[in-house]
Amino acid sequence: MSLEYPQSTTIHQIPSANGGPLHRHTHTYDLIRQCIHCGFCLPTCPTYAVLGVEMDSPRGRIYQMQAVADGRMEVSAEFVDHMYCCLGCRACETACPSGVQFGKLIEAAREHIQLVVAQSPHLGEAGQLGQLPTDVPVARGGEQYPLHTHIPAPATLETPTERLLRRFFFDFMLPSRLITSLIFAGLKLYQRSGLQALVHRTGLLNLVDSLPTPFQGKLKTPEMLMPDVGGDLLPRPLPEVTPAQGQTRYRVGFISGCIMDQVFRAINEASIRVLAANGCEIITPPQQQCCGALHTHAGETERGRELARHNIDVFEPYDCDAIIINSAGCGSNLKEYGHLLRDDLLYAERARNFSAKVKDISEFLAGIELNHNMGEIQHTVAYHDACHLIHGQKVKQQPRQLLQAIPGVKLVNLKEADWCCGSAGIYNITNQEMSNTLLQRKMDNIAATGATMIATGNPGCMMQIALGARERGMSLDVVHPIQLLDEAYRASGLYAVPTRDITVEEKRRRRNVLVGAGIGVMVGFVLLCRRYRR
Repeated sequence: MSLEYPQSTTIHQIPSANGGPLHRHTHTYDLIRQCIHCGFCLPTCPTYAVLGVEMDSPRGRIYQMQAVADGRMEVSAEFVDHMYCCLGCRACETACPSGVQFGKLIEAAREHIQLVVAQSPHLGEAGQLGQLPTDVPVARGGEQYPLHTHIPAPATLETPTERLLRRFFFDFMLPSRLITSLIFAGLKLYQRSGLQALVHRTGLLNLVDSLPTPFQGKLKTPEMLMPDVGGDLLPRPLPEVTPAQGQTRYRVGFISGCIMDQVFRAINEASIRVLAANGCEIITPPQQQCCGALHTHAGETERGRELARHNIDVFEPYDCDAIIINSAGCGSNLKEYGHLLRDDLLYAERARNFSAKVKDISEFLAGIELNHNMGEIQHTVAYHDACHLIHGQKVKQQPRQLLQAIPGVKLVNLKEADWCCGSAGIYNITNQEMSNTLLQRKMDNIAATGATMIATGNPGCMMQIALGARERGMSLDVVHPIQLLDEAYRASGLYAVPTRDITVEEKRRRRNVLVGAGIGVMVGFVLLCRRYRR
């Protein structure tokens, strides 16, 4: 959340990053100069709507970026707070008459911040350099969606704990499909072993959440966000080549994603079935890695570039007609590989060619002759626009066209369908209070539709809205549009979902992994607790 500091507060400044994007005579500076400060973006900005603070509007953030670039303002903890309070929803881009590409600007500002952090000395948890008051007043939200009167101010640009978490998440976990799979195997073990039910029933989760650690008061939301994760404990790779059903009309590459493949594997499998039913040969290279979307959005841009180069190298030899993605946030980033690698002499043109082929799955299916051999399915559905699909990729009507093409589906209007739900990548973990405020607004609008099902094209939105439904006790299914197409095709008998034969050896392997992962999780938890007792 944004903070309003008393005028008497002294903020110790941190020198700007050498060679960072927020400088004059850079591509980013040219993008900054496109803003004419008209204010058309203000009513569309969720953080400005809640806080009413100019510095937490797109116009105010651009003003701060230009001030840093001009040398009139240093990168301070307050600047960091305003930049990371932004959801990155890019609704301002849709409203902007000057075509300001705010998504690129906020990512550049965060990259600049991370370069400053990298050049700064390691700071203690209490913080000395850039220290701010521990409790300062903030702007209140509206009467309907209020915020707390006071929240802790950031002590430093980045504490050692935050730095450690960043390095683990962005450098260790996401780039490795194996490590990501093992971590989610631990999550599945936590849920399926009864441990999750135990910590809730005994109040252990509340106790751990209240301990005086850097994570105090922040553990419950991430734990509640994760649904009951289905599928295998360690999912096998998707088939590298899936033949078209009938005549082959297209050869498409498929990006399986990180969170999507681990938490929503059924959506990936449905996507492949639907594409095959529409004449596509699907290529799913097992060597592909994380697309780098979360890295780029968070300012870890150099790591994002490394992942982009890797994925370009992986997909190029297949010479696909299109590269399909079913996750809005990932798709938005994949379409901007050309911008991300614009200064790379070896990859600039290759990245532009790659991005030109990227299509959201709804965008692709709506643009070809769709197979209408569908059975009737009865659902009342409201559609929520994922921010990076409608604002980042400008894909609005295509998902609705697909839903309306399904026999028996009644599509009802959702007020503020294009208003952010508060998920925004990892925002609902890092900025929990603002995220929850936006979620309540979204859930009020969903409840007013009378729909029994919400369809949306992004895994983060799905988890966020499902959480809101559980908290309110709503009987609401949250699905991806492709799942409804898949259901309609199966209802017509076009294809059937094959059953899986789990052998004794496979069961034994899973049991061993469960035990090993359980031991690892418990040992890690004990070591973490011991560390913070010292």
